[in-house]
Amino acid sequence: MLFSLLTPYRGRIVLLLFITLLGNGLSLLLPRLMQTGIDAFSHGQQDLQAILWPFLLCSFGLFGLTALQNILQVYTAEKAALDLRNQLATAISQLSYPDLNRQSAAKLLTHLTSDIDGIKVFISQALSSILSSLVLILGASALLLSIHWQLALVILTVLPMIALAFYLVFSRVKTLFRKSQEIIDSLNRVINESILGAALIRVLNAQKLSLARFDTSNQAARSNSLKILKLFAALVPVVSFVAGLGSLGILLLGGHFVIAGSLSLGAFAAFNAYLGMVIFPIVMLGFMSNLIARASASYGRIAPLLKADPPVVIPAQNQILTGDICVKELTYQPGNKPVLENISFVIPAGSRTAILGPTAAGKSSLLSLLVGLLPPDRGEIAYGPDPLSSIAPADLYRQVGLVFQDSALFNLSLRENIAFNREVSPEALHKALETAELLALVESLPQGLETLVSERGLNLSGGQKQRIILARALAIEPTILLLDDFTARVDARTEQSILAKLKTNYPQLTLISVTQKIEPIVDYDQILLLMEGRLLAQGKHSNLLHSSPEYSQIYQSQHSTQNFEQGAKP
Repeated sequence: MLFSLLTPYRGRIVLLLFITLLGNGLSLLLPRLMQTGIDAFSHGQQDLQAILWPFLLCSFGLFGLTALQNILQVYTAEKAALDLRNQLATAISQLSYPDLNRQSAAKLLTHLTSDIDGIKVFISQALSSILSSLVLILGASALLLSIHWQLALVILTVLPMIALAFYLVFSRVKTLFRKSQEIIDSLNRVINESILGAALIRVLNAQKLSLARFDTSNQAARSNSLKILKLFAALVPVVSFVAGLGSLGILLLGGHFVIAGSLSLGAFAAFNAYLGMVIFPIVMLGFMSNLIARASASYGRIAPLLKADPPVVIPAQNQILTGDICVKELTYQPGNKPVLENISFVIPAGSRTAILGPTAAGKSSLLSLLVGLLPPDRGEIAYGPDPLSSIAPADLYRQVGLVFQDSALFNLSLRENIAFNREVSPEALHKALETAELLALVESLPQGLETLVSERGLNLSGGQKQRIILARALAIEPTILLLDDFTARVDARTEQSILAKLKTNYPQLTLISVTQKIEPIVDYDQILLLMEGRLLAQGKHSNLLHSSPEYSQIYQSQHSTQNFEQGAKP
C-alpha cells in the first residue's frame, strides 16, 4: 500500500499533521471572528481593537503554521525520495544476473526517476492537503449546521453528487497513470536505442524508420495524457456547476432568512465563508486525486522490486583460491533446449585452458556459470575442495578476473576505470598496464592516467577499450583470469604480445580463454571444444588434431583461410 512508505517518517508525518490541524483550527476560527465583528458593528459597537487584534493574531498564526507546514512537507518528501531511490538502487543491484537481464534498462530508469518523483510530489503536496481538506470539510460542515441547519442541508445534499464524480474519475485515472508510466518506459527505450545506434541508423539510411518508432511512442504518450486531461477537464466543470447550484440556493434562502430576521448578517457572512471551506477543499481533493492516482500507479510498479526477498549472501571469509577448477556433469537449461548439457572437465592450477567453439556453442554461458552469475540446473562446480555455492562472492571476485565481450567503461579517469578496486597498488597497476599494452597509450595522453574517459568510452578505439578492460581485470592480481573472446578487437601482433606477457608477468595465473580462433591457443595446456552445448573433445592441440575430426576440420579451415590471406597480400 502506498501509505506504508511513510512508516519510517511517522515522527515527521505526525508533526506535519499536527501543524496542519492547528492551521485548520485557526482557519475555522476566522469566520467566527468575522461574524462577531459584523454583528457587533450591526448593533452599534465601535470597539475596533477588541475585534481587530484577535483577527490579526489568528491570521499571523495561520501564516506561520502554513510556512512551517510547507517547509516540513518538502523536507520530508525529499528525504523519502532520497531513501526510496537508495532502496530501489540497492534492490536492483541485488538482482540475480538472469533477473537483471530480464529487466528493461528503460523501465529501471523510469522507476528511479519518474516513478519516485510521482511519490515525492504526493508527499510534498497531497499528503497534508488531503488531511487538511477532510478536516475543513467536516469542521466547516459541523459549523454550518450549528449556524443554520436548514440552510446547511441545502449544500450538504450536493456533496454526494460531487463525491460520485470524484470516484468515477479516480477509478479510471489510476489505470491511465499506470499505462502512462509503461508508455514512458517504451519512449525511453526508443530514445536510448536511437542514441546508441545513431551511426548504424545513418549507415542503413533508416532515419525515417527510427523517427516513425519515436513518433509512435510519442503519439501514444500524447493520446494517454489527453485522456487523463479530458477526465479532469470534465470533472472540474461538474464540481463547479454542482457547487454553483448549492451557492445559488444558499444566497436565495440565506437572503430570505436574513430579511426575516432568523439569521444575522454576521452569521450569514460566516456561513458563506464556511461554505467556501467546504467547496474549495472538495475541488482541491479533485486535483489531489490526480497526484494520488499517479503515486499509486508508481508505487505499484516499484513495489515488486522493493518487496522482493534479498538474496542470501555468504559473508566474506577470506578464502584463498588455489586456482584449480573442477566441473562435473554441468547442465544449464534456461528454456526448452539446454544451452550446456552434461559438461565435465578439470582445470589444474596455473594452467592455460581454451574454450573453443562456434557462435551459440554455450561458451559465454559456461564462463558465467563458472563465476556464479548463472545458476546451473544440474551438476557441480568446485574451486579446489570448495563447491562454488559455499564460496562468498566477495572472496571469489577478489581473486577472479573476468573480461566480458561487452564490458562497460565509465565516465571516470583512466586510473579510476582500471583501478576500480581502491586496494590496487601502484605496482599492480603498472604491471597490468604493461601486460595490456597500454603504457604507450597512457604516455601519449597529456593527462596520462588522469585522462577522462567519455561516456561509454567513445573517445577510445575498440581495441583500446578492450585492453583497458583487460587491465582492470589484471589490476586485482587475480588467481584465475577468464577472457571472453577479448582479442576480437585487437590485432594479431598485439594479441600475441599480450598473451606472452600474461605468461611472463603472471606465471602462477590460471587462464581460461574463450575464443573462436585456434592459432593463438595452439600452445595451451588444454583445449575444450564446445558445439551446440556439448563438450565434443578436450586435450592439447596436437592430440586433438588426430583424435577429433571436428577440431581438425576447424583448424584446416582457419589455416587455409590464413594462408590465402597471406598469399593475397602484395
